[in-house]
Amino acid sequence: MPKVSDQYREARRDEIARAALRVLARNGVRDTSIADIVAESGLSTGAIYSHFSNKAELARYVVGRFLLPRIDALESAGRSGQLVTPRQALQGMLSVFAEAGLSPALVLQFWGEAMVEPGLHDEMLRTAAHLRASLALAIGRWARTRTSDETDAASLAAETARSIAALAQGYIANTAVFGPRAVDEYLEGAAAVLAS
Repeated sequence: MPKVSDQYREARRDEIARAALRVLARNGVRDTSIADIVAESGLSTGAIYSHFSNKAELARYVVGRFLLPRIDALESAGRSGQLVTPRQALQGMLSVFAEAGLSPALVLQFWGEAMVEPGLHDEMLRTAAHLRASLALAIGRWARTRTSDETDAASLAAETARSIAALAQGYIANTAVFGPRAVDEYLEGAAAVLAS
């Protein structure tokens, strides 16, 4: 039997993940089964299970495939000495929804399920920790322009990263409940409220 290339395996995982995202968006997280994903993808149950054993693993893949590369790029920019402002970091995070076709409503559903399903909850905590650490690194130079003390700058970056994550969560929840909103419009609105 010929060996399956990593590129082929990754393409198949993407195909399954996109099919899963479509059916999850239609049915909701709680009411989606592996059988639904099998039907949506046109693949066999064995093919699905050979790539993802449960929803937590699928969620990990989706986050790793679509969100983390964006966050890692922001972190890399910060590590290389580029000045990344909190607004730029937030905008970079939020633009992934339109670019990757991720549904904020689906993310919100996963958060809800993560409150009651231990595997998803653990995955959510790992992702949130990674996100906040990467954001703090991304805006590190910005924080150092605010204070000359390295400890104070690290503290400022960590606290600001938490606020960026909270604003991102607000965008996701607001968009899921009230409908689409342009990222720039959301940022302008948030800035206006915070400046008052």
